[in-house]
Amino acid sequence: MASTSRQGLITELLDRTELVKACSQLFFRLSDDQLHHRPGPGKWSIAEVFGHLNLSHDQYIRTILPRITLAPDYPSDRYVSGWLGEWIYEKVKPRANGTIFKLKTLKSWYASGETLDAREVLESFQRKCDALDDILRHAATKNLQRIRVPFYFSRPVRLRLGDTLRILVAHSERHLLQAQRIMVAVT
Repeated sequence: MASTSRQGLITELLDRTELVKACSQLFFRLSDDQLHHRPGPGKWSIAEVFGHLNLSHDQYIRTILPRITLAPDYPSDRYVSGWLGEWIYEKVKPRANGTIFKLKTLKSWYASGETLDAREVLESFQRKCDALDDILRHAATKNLQRIRVPFYFSRPVRLRLGDTLRILVAHSERHLLQAQRIMVAVT
């Protein structure tokens, strides 16, 4: 299990979120056709990738905000990841060589490509990154171990806030790599 300082974890997640947001801005230079291009049958377009990220960010932001708003400040600076949160994080995060562990997405978290306004999806993702940044800054004074957040695959399972934030950032990085691979194919 990962053990780190709370401030160190928050700083790392803030930096990674800022990098994801900056890298995602490159997609604004693509045409709508390029943003909607599917690289193959059953594969997502860039617009669908960011639509999926928007759906997942919406769900987690709505769940996390009330929990951290109501939580008291916490003086301890240590954070220890839970075993389940650490295991999920290791499956979600991209590996150092850029490969990923294949995971299935819930159908309810699919973004329908035909109805998406690609530019709005990208702008919405930028706003979600800003919201995540705000959450991370607010969570910097909270108990990242004691605050529990329902895991989207199984609502009864609750992960530590720190693990949830790590997974959310890794999830964004994972799909950013996916979108970058698609962009290489369409440019």
